[in-house]
Amino acid sequence: MTGPRPVAVGYVAARTLSEIDRQRNEVASYAESEGLALADVLNDTRDGLTISQVTETARSHGANVVVVPAEARLAEAYTRLAYELEQHGMRCILLGDPHPATHHGHVLVSLGSRS
Repeated sequence: MTGPRPVAVGYVAARTLSEIDRQRNEVASYAESEGLALADVLNDTRDGLTISQVTETARSHGANVVVVPAEARLAEAYTRLAYELEQHGMRCILLGDPHPATHHGHVLVSLGSRS
């Protein structure tokens, strides 16, 4: 018998509907491959969601993880988003390479504990 799957919330942001769909599919594929229950995908087409709003939405869904494609706006604020989520026991997954020209991309998971 298996327990409930960890819950994820996704965040997507792009200028075109095709890019939103691509990011949404990337988030859904990642969640499925990792065995996460995708509760919601926040669509920030107007570039108006704040880190606090994303955090609060994730909390309201009981999420363990927030999944963000590297091309989405909040990916630029990954460190701050990861820190904010960590304060509430959640982690942030950044999908892809935020700086493809540098070839130094990684999937970032967490800031780690601050003791």
